Amino acid sequence: MALTRIDLVRYAYAHRGLWGEGVPENSVPAFRAASVAGLGCELDVRMTRDGELIVFHDATLERMCNSPKAVAEINFVELRGLRLPDGSRIPTLREALEAMAGLPTLVEVKIDPPNRRILPLIIEYMNQSPAPATLMSFDEPSVWRMTTLMPERQIGQLIEPLSDLGPEGVAQKAKRARDFDCAYIAPHCSSLAAARDPGPLITWTVRTERDLSIARRYGAAPIFEGLDPALAIPGGTPI
Repeated sequence: MALTRIDLVRYAYAHRGLWGEGVPENSVPAFRAASVAGLGCELDVRMTRDGELIVFHDATLERMCNSPKAVAEINFVELRGLRLPDGSRIPTLREALEAMAGLPTLVEVKIDPPNRRILPLIIEYMNQSPAPATLMSFDEPSVWRMTTLMPERQIGQLIEPLSDLGPEGVAQKAKRARDFDCAYIAPHCSSLAAARDPGPLITWTVRTERDLSIARRYGAAPIFEGLDPALAIPGGTPI
C-alpha cells in the first residue's frame, strides 16, 4: 500500500488532541477539535489485555477514569464501560484516526519494557491503514522493529529531556535514530541543541511562548498544549 509522505514540519500538533475545559485529553472530541482547527495531533496508544488498540496515555486508569486497574490488565469490553471526565468513551485507535479526518497524526506507541506485545498488532493495523499517521516511541528496539517492518510508514524516535540523558546521551540517541533510518526525531524542547540534527525535527511538549521560540530556532514542528493554536501553527504570529 503506497502512502503519501507527510510534510512533517508543515504542521503544529495538538498534544493528545486539542483538549481543555470540558474536553479531556486523548478523546474523540479533542481530536475533532484539532481537525476542525486544521491541526495535526499527537496521541498515545496502548493495548488492552485482549489485544485492542486504544488511545490512552497512562499505564493505569486512575487519573482519567477513577479506576485503579492497568490498561494492560483489562479486557476491551470492560474498558468500554468506563468513561472519561466528559462522559465519552476511551477511543480506539481507529476512532481517533477517523476523528482526525485526514489530518496528520503522530502516534506514540507506549512501551513498558520488557512488554512489547503491542508491536505486532500495531504494525499489522497500520500496514492496512491509509491514515496519514506516523509512529514513534522512546523505546529504541521498538523503533528499530517498526522501521524494518514498515518501510512505507514514517517512523520517529522520541528523545528524553536533556536532564535525563545529558548532552552526549541525546546526541548518541539522535545518531542511532538516523542509523535506524528514522524519518524524523522528536527531542524534548530542552534537547534540541544537543541533538545536533538537521531534521526533520518535531519537539515536545511546547507549553510556553519561550518553548515555541526554541522550536522555531531549530526549525522543529511543535507538539503543543495550552497555547493559542494560531501561535503554534508554522508561519503563525511571530514570537
